[in-house]
Amino acid sequence: MKISDYFKPKSLVYTGDYKNEQTLIHRYVYDKDKVDEFDDIKPCDKKQYIQVIGLSNLAVINEIKEAFNIDEFVVEDILNVNQRNKIEKVGDYIFAAFSLMYQDKGQIKKDYMSLIFSEKVLITFHESEPLFLSPIKTLLHEYEELKNYHLDFLFYQILDLITDDHLNIYDFFETEMNRFEDEILETKQIDQDDFYKVRKQIIQLKNLTYPLYDHLEMMLKLDLAIIRQSSKKYFDDLIDHMYRLDLRINQLRDMMKTLLDLDINNQSNRMNRIMSTLTLFSAIFIPLSFLTGFFGMNFIYFDILSYEHAVIIFAGVCILIAGVMIYIFKKHRWF
Repeated sequence: MKISDYFKPKSLVYTGDYKNEQTLIHRYVYDKDKVDEFDDIKPCDKKQYIQVIGLSNLAVINEIKEAFNIDEFVVEDILNVNQRNKIEKVGDYIFAAFSLMYQDKGQIKKDYMSLIFSEKVLITFHESEPLFLSPIKTLLHEYEELKNYHLDFLFYQILDLITDDHLNIYDFFETEMNRFEDEILETKQIDQDDFYKVRKQIIQLKNLTYPLYDHLEMMLKLDLAIIRQSSKKYFDDLIDHMYRLDLRINQLRDMMKTLLDLDINNQSNRMNRIMSTLTLFSAIFIPLSFLTGFFGMNFIYFDILSYEHAVIIFAGVCILIAGVMIYIFKKHRWF
């Protein structure tokens, strides 16, 4: 690859897969009395929440950048959907970018969202329709406390919705782990494909949730002016939920490791029992094989072979030897 093929700093390049997704604007301007909805981009003196769906139209993204004086490096991070999860202060606004997980029709899905939160506007950027934020419109119209508070309360509500989704996913994973535990205790084995799939998703959930908790906690310690003192109690409660979620995920990971060790031990014990059984059968047939080989030799003079009941005697001796050996193995509890 040539050096010229790499992205240059401040280059606006969308890195996601939704390149054909039409860019839509949902703008909510609200105060304590009413909520107005628009589909354009326009700064105003009232509180407003802008939802940008579809990141492939760079002209629209650039228009937003110019209208709200967003740093070009931030816009570059918005378009880079493989961005690490973070919440940071940039100038006079907060910028956040994170992947997240949510449940839709019983399926666990992943999504990406970036967010800009300033004194007068909160903007969220999405690759496609954000199903996990579907309650926001209803909250804006019906939740009086949301309309009365500053924009920081809407910022809290968005993070709270994401955290609730992660808690629901944790509950699902906990149920799955309990099911795996029951399978191991009852059948001594688990469906390894399902187990490793859930294990991978739990690790992904851990990697998604901890940075949000860590960065938000550090952000609140900065005592930023755009986060009002009246909203601090809500953020403190959110931090507590994130912390408990992180602890529970760690406990789930420990349980997952314990189940994995137990399954490996069960497999090892099962293999040892099989090998023990095969070894015992081999041990029983060693003297029988010796006798068969001995009496099967082509000696000229071997009188016992001409005896009328020689076969019956030989079979009886073999059965007797096998019986004695099985008795000895049983006495020593080798099987």
